[in-house]
Amino acid sequence: MTKVTFSSQGAKLLSVDILGHAGYAEEGEDIVCAAISSAVMLTHALLFDVQHIPVDTLIEDEGAHIRITLPEGVGMERGQDALMALKLHFTELEQNYPDFLNVMEVHADAED
Repeated sequence: MTKVTFSSQGAKLLSVDILGHAGYAEEGEDIVCAAISSAVMLTHALLFDVQHIPVDTLIEDEGAHIRITLPEGVGMERGQDALMALKLHFTELEQNYPDFLNVMEVHADAED
């Protein structure tokens, strides 16, 4: 199962963390993994290559782990639509494939 965690603070999305393989089918045949990968690649291209937002990106092949974190300030503001669209897409995908994808949002505590 792929676990997707969006981190937020208030109404702002800060990051998305994707971990694990969906396990829907064999490698190369897994349409759930393909949908997840394609959506992440498109979101990263939009943020980094099109909008020129200096996102912090972690990619670990071992364990299938990807994290995209928006920078503080203007970049975070400009990246909201992309992360909100990704969250919506993953939530709809989860409704169709609940045994293979889990999407959640965690709220960061406000700093004292």
